[in-house]
Amino acid sequence: MLPRLIFVTGKGGTGKSTVAAALAVALARTHPATLADLDQRLSAARILGVAPNGGATVAVDERLEVAALTPRAELEAFIHRIVPLRPVSRRMLKSRTFAYVTAALPGLEAFLMLERLRLMAGRAALENRYAVIDAPASGSALELLSAAQAAGNLAPIGTLNRLAAAADEFLRDPHRFGALLTVRPEELALREALETAAALRDRLGIRCVAAALNGVVDALFAPAEIAKIHRLGAHARMAERRRATAEFAARARLELEREGITVIELPMLFRETLGRTELETLADPLAAALHEP
Repeated sequence: MLPRLIFVTGKGGTGKSTVAAALAVALARTHPATLADLDQRLSAARILGVAPNGGATVAVDERLEVAALTPRAELEAFIHRIVPLRPVSRRMLKSRTFAYVTAALPGLEAFLMLERLRLMAGRAALENRYAVIDAPASGSALELLSAAQAAGNLAPIGTLNRLAAAADEFLRDPHRFGALLTVRPEELALREALETAAALRDRLGIRCVAAALNGVVDALFAPAEIAKIHRLGAHARMAERRRATAEFAARARLELEREGITVIELPMLFRETLGRTELETLADPLAAALHEP
């Protein structure tokens, strides 16, 4: 069963935002879906042709909406929730003392972002929808997901501790939260994906839903065929590079599956720019692999 909220992360350059957008499109075929963009550049949202800001939600179509989440907006929303009197909460946010407190607690905004994700998953469960998060790259994503444990250690009792415990429970609940890793058929990307999956599982207790192996190509030529065209120079080198990429993709799939990770192969799209048509092409294998009746 798919978790209500799917957190998409991976090494930079592996197509994380594209995969997140395609996954949201795939899920929206059968359920309402929200794509929440944590990328300050709003890369996933722009592929869908929208540009939300300031925590606003923009409808792409009747089943798909896109939201932009920022740490500052979540901090302001949290203060407004605990101090419902707007004049007082606004004064708190503008005060120099409050700025010193937030600067001294660098994990506070990350923790509040987790709290927002927890609320989004709760809404998704109530409304029978899914939420897809275009998350930061692997290293920053692990820091973000560790914020609940850090907040719990910082405040052993009280409100913050209760919120931290709720966030940690949410992350460990496979029905509410799961991570999808993006990886390309390249050595560094594969190593980082395997290390990230191990950290999610062993350190944070988070389920890895799948790994999207992005940019897979067919070999086209056998080694014997490439040998026959070796005199063609650049053409032969291109054929050999394509064959090597296809072979590495097969190896990457085996290594990921050996670690118990479901692999979804996504084709290389030879396009200068990506739009809704290309996302639908990538959504097909995602929908087939992650289909929920």
